[in-house]
Amino acid sequence: MVQKLTPNANKIYHLSGTQKFELPKEDVRISDVFQAVDVAKRKFSVCAWGLVDTTLEDVFIKVAREAQAFDTLS
Repeated sequence: MVQKLTPNANKIYHLSGTQKFELPKEDVRISDVFQAVDVAKRKFSVCAWGLVDTTLEDVFIKVAREAQAFDTLS
């Protein structure tokens, strides 16, 4: 379902039936996400879902963590 929204989706994790994806803003309209979830709820059980708009602080923390991990490997 997510890949149909955008092939650039990135699966962050899949744990105990819960999945988290990162979708590039420029690839997806929010209305398309709502429509996809509505269709999915008719096909299988969806207990909960959410949509988060990443803040600049979130991006900074992610970049800092990746840089720190890179430094550790070097």
